[in-house]
Amino acid sequence: MPPIAAPAPDLSTQVARLFFDRQLSKVEIASRLGISRFRVARLIEGALADGLVRIEYRDVPAEDRELAAAMEERFGLDLCAVAVAPAGHATGAATIDGVAQLAGAVLDGLIADGDAIGIAWGSTLAAVVRTISPRRDTLTTVVQLAGSSSRLDRDRDAGELARVLADRLGGTSHPVFAPTFVETADLRAALLREPELAGTVERFGTLDLAIVGVGAMPADTDGAASSLLRSGVLAAAEIDGLIGRGAVGDLVVHPFDADGVFVAPELAARAIAIGVDELRRTRRVVAIASGIRKARAIRGALASGIVRILVTDASTARAVLGVA
Repeated sequence: MPPIAAPAPDLSTQVARLFFDRQLSKVEIASRLGISRFRVARLIEGALADGLVRIEYRDVPAEDRELAAAMEERFGLDLCAVAVAPAGHATGAATIDGVAQLAGAVLDGLIADGDAIGIAWGSTLAAVVRTISPRRDTLTTVVQLAGSSSRLDRDRDAGELARVLADRLGGTSHPVFAPTFVETADLRAALLREPELAGTVERFGTLDLAIVGVGAMPADTDGAASSLLRSGVLAAAEIDGLIGRGAVGDLVVHPFDADGVFVAPELAARAIAIGVDELRRTRRVVAIASGIRKARAIRGALASGIVRILVTDASTARAVLGVA
């Protein structure tokens, strides 16, 4: 009887990749590699025992469920998740990373295979994207919800966030190759006739879930707590005009007042971004926002009726509940 050939040195690695990364069954792996499923099982066990594969359980930050329930009741939310600082934390406040980690866990549970997901921009959303559990769902689509700005850091830009999120989910991203605002409504209409841009914009009305931040206007905070304002796409006179109309914050690129009324239709007419009506029609709009300085803006965003799910921290939630 001829001797049995020794396995290739990286057989354990190949089996581990097929099982953990490609998520093939042991039977499928055995058939593909021409070995028994029992050997596949032993190689998988060996990969874990030898440290070739390491499984880590992500610690989700502690939640204040009582405070979350109070927010849900007060504002009629479908869901609120409130992060609290871990025991012994020096400041007693949940960090942006803690909020992002909790948001990632919430989104992991909300995102279904084949969903169409929209994402806006900002530092908080950039932190959230990094916490999303990797998947291999080729049917998922991720849509950039607003045009780009060269003044935003690359990792905060909506196009980059859409690409990274799509990569993590194993799906396809649909970028917006255009600035956030153009000079006139006529120019916007002309750009939207371009097939590449039109193909993405048409997806705004078919989203299953939208992930957004909440921006705060400088009159209500120490400086601009809004990616829209930090992006530099609005002139100082435009910002002053918005504040004069009572704007306290913005969703994506749409400023609103304390009552949740959107106050800048002339900006929307020039925006290469998802519209307010399209946001309202989106089945689940998830806002992720934290920081006491954003309390009035978050309250206004909730008053708009668009945000159905909110992830924040305990200090901010208490401040939002206390806003008159």
